Amino acid sequence: MNAFLSGTSASGKTAKWKLKHDTLIGRDAPADLVLPLASISRQHARIEYHEPGYFIRDLDSRNGTFVNGAPIHDAPRRLQNGDVIVLAGAVTLRFIDPEETLDGLRIGRLKGLWIDDASRAVWVNAQKIEPPLSAAQTALLALLYRAPGKIFSRDEIIAAVWPGVDAGGISEEAIDALIKRLRARLRESGAQQEYIQVLRGQGVRLAQPD
Repeated sequence: MNAFLSGTSASGKTAKWKLKHDTLIGRDAPADLVLPLASISRQHARIEYHEPGYFIRDLDSRNGTFVNGAPIHDAPRRLQNGDVIVLAGAVTLRFIDPEETLDGLRIGRLKGLWIDDASRAVWVNAQKIEPPLSAAQTALLALLYRAPGKIFSRDEIIAAVWPGVDAGGISEEAIDALIKRLRARLRESGAQQEYIQVLRGQGVRLAQPD
């Protein structure tokens, strides 16, 4: 793992911080990356590695954690090469992962599911899904992919897949049919497990391989 964060140190110099499997960011020790500013919480955020990549989680910080301008709330956010992380509006860091390229260097070793945020292309076990998923299938998968293991409610799914549409106008049957079609496309593309898990009475979540 060669990923790192780049930014400006307390002395004003450009610095790089190599990421470990689990990197704690905070105001003082025992944080792995110490940012001695009053606006930074003692334990502000954590960057964790889970296949297929790095995820950042806000640790209930006082002033928030943002990725590319979007706040992180209760769910971890998958980091992509070049993402800009802002902590408490005071510290700006850039996530760099030299292995995460679109020429196959990383994709060729990938297990499980991977989505390229820029192109919305989807890979299953290093195989690109062709023809591409439909817009609705991609929107649902992208929602689940951003927070593996998190259970998304019916209303959250509708807001992501059919933005601006009254939730009352989308039936359970329509959601079930979308999930069924997405599952079928993933299986056709070589998925060896059921990635899309439906928990009756709760919602839907994404399961990644161990």
